[in-house]
Amino acid sequence: MNILVTGGGGFIGRHLVEKICKNHNITIYDNLSNSSLEKISFLLDKVNFINGDVLDFEKILENSKNFDVVIHLAAKSDVTESIIHPDDTINVNLNGTKNVLRCCVQNKIKKIIFASSAAVYGDHDDIISEKSITKPLSPYGKSKLDAENEIIRYGKENNLQYCMLRIFNVYGKGQNDNYAGVITRFLKNISDNKPLVIYGDGKQTRDFVSVYDVVDAFECAILSKDSETYNIASGNSISINELVDIILDSYEKKIETIYREQKKGDIKNSAVDVTFAKNSLGFVAKKKLADELARI
Repeated sequence: MNILVTGGGGFIGRHLVEKICKNHNITIYDNLSNSSLEKISFLLDKVNFINGDVLDFEKILENSKNFDVVIHLAAKSDVTESIIHPDDTINVNLNGTKNVLRCCVQNKIKKIIFASSAAVYGDHDDIISEKSITKPLSPYGKSKLDAENEIIRYGKENNLQYCMLRIFNVYGKGQNDNYAGVITRFLKNISDNKPLVIYGDGKQTRDFVSVYDVVDAFECAILSKDSETYNIASGNSISINELVDIILDSYEKKIETIYREQKKGDIKNSAVDVTFAKNSLGFVAKKKLADELARI
């Protein structure tokens, strides 16, 4: 297939493109705001690259012809930044998605695969399924939910097939320090012999999913014929305090842990039902956190 990957130069994008370029013709469309040519240099002899912004409708329209599928990763993904500068996040995540959707329709692209986020759910005491109420706590989460709704609307009105992946706490090699998840930040602090900083009491739970599993989910989505929304997670939740214990055991180090006030927009608990992704998409996370730490 001919596949256009917006945001293909980012953390998930690089891992994804490296895998799928073996079986598909890939074009990366990215303004490199969260990446660089150096970071994607290992891909440039295998794929096409266009330096472009999803907010530039005319450019993406011109460069999205003759594709079967668009994988839409381009986004502003920092929750804290979305609270400080909500308009910037909404503009890229919602209006950028609208531009991509318009291009899909005008260029007769058959399918869009969207990287959504667990942030659309907000806080839940119960296990989160795809049918759980969406109540985002941040402009970032709200922008992803609004983008999902636009995709559904375009899908119904234009016979555009879609697959939306609500990705939980992804981790892996190559995360940008500025936007990194807690695992990458902890590992960097350990490397620098700095204290581990926990925001909140550390009892908050997260479902950590390897970027390699996330890539597998996108591969399943490419093959899927259904227009659906899926939770992409490991199905196993642990507290941040438990995460610290696992990491320190793996590295056999003793590092000071500092607790600070919980960040605004952070959710307290995250436990995920992954049954639908298994049964409908054929996706099952296989990587184990303790094993993957050595690869980061």
